[in-house]
Amino acid sequence: MAGKGKEDQGGVYLFARFEQEPPHGPADTLEKSIIWVGQSSKRTFKSRWDPFGRVAFKKMTRKGRAKRYGELFGGDQSHLYVSTLPVQELIKAFLKIRPCSLLDIDAGNAEVDVTDKFLPEIDDLLIKYMERRLILLYALHHGHRPVLNVD
Repeated sequence: MAGKGKEDQGGVYLFARFEQEPPHGPADTLEKSIIWVGQSSKRTFKSRWDPFGRVAFKKMTRKGRAKRYGELFGGDQSHLYVSTLPVQELIKAFLKIRPCSLLDIDAGNAEVDVTDKFLPEIDDLLIKYMERRLILLYALHHGHRPVLNVD
């Protein structure tokens, strides 16, 4: 998606709260400071985050993760950080153009011919798979889901 910023894409994202500035480099998906693993398969990151910000930080009365964030952390967003894994990176990993240690499947395992025509059908599935995988790995490591991923 040349010419677009990360917020203009979809994919998987991690919200974390750090009292100090987070470590530099790639996000650690098992970091205890992660509070939410989310996905945006049908919309862009920005279209998912904007409503969250309106509810979580402006004390609007809606339910869901944003309201829970406000209940747990108040309107304080000064320690909130986000890391993204855009769908284009997931597709590259799936096609083995660029490795991704978290993606344990690839197009070589597919029974069908994975072509550019077929890829739009699977990007939604890859995003949802990665979100669920990251939540599961976090829960297996910490004994619970991230605090905003409670159902």
